[in-house]
Amino acid sequence: MADVGKWYIGIHSGVNFAESTDFDIAAPANIVNAYDPGFALSGTIGYDAGNLAGMFGVRVEAELGYRSSIIDTHSIAGGAPIGGADAFGETSVLSGMANVLFDVNSGGPIGLYAGGGLGIANVDFEGHGVTAAGVVMDDDSTSLAWQVIAGLDYKLSHSVSLDLQYRFFNVEGVDLIAADATESSTDYRSHSVMAGLRFAF
Repeated sequence: MADVGKWYIGIHSGVNFAESTDFDIAAPANIVNAYDPGFALSGTIGYDAGNLAGMFGVRVEAELGYRSSIIDTHSIAGGAPIGGADAFGETSVLSGMANVLFDVNSGGPIGLYAGGGLGIANVDFEGHGVTAAGVVMDDDSTSLAWQVIAGLDYKLSHSVSLDLQYRFFNVEGVDLIAADATESSTDYRSHSVMAGLRFAF
């Protein structure tokens, strides 16, 4: 864990598993998007405020994050999934979050932590479409985001920690306008497994 009473910076990267999303067009109405595993990146600056009581500590941090996933299949109006070269598009998320994390110090080099964050995120549905119809969605929207974080860290030195974490990330009410001017609203949710380093100073 970062040293008590010190600032730290962190960088993490890993695999992002986006849940299916959907949007509407005038006909045949609803398109459900399934994604291949993508990637996630985050950079943080934080402060370890020290122990609250006994073995528990608290950290607060600001985070800039990015996630991206490529389309695996589109399912149009409940029909069979369309995949391969016939389905295309990417959904990416740029987020700014304020996190609070609670550390459990075992007394050794390994520590556990959990917490969450609140912020805003821009979700970009870029170039979604199928070969037969072309691009039907190319829009983005900014909305409230929140996340849950759990992980463990291993102290490599007095100031450097190796970090492994899981994140559930959620954006509510992503408002979109399709190429045919149909309006829709969807939610973005993903699960990320990330590794990285934290440097105390």
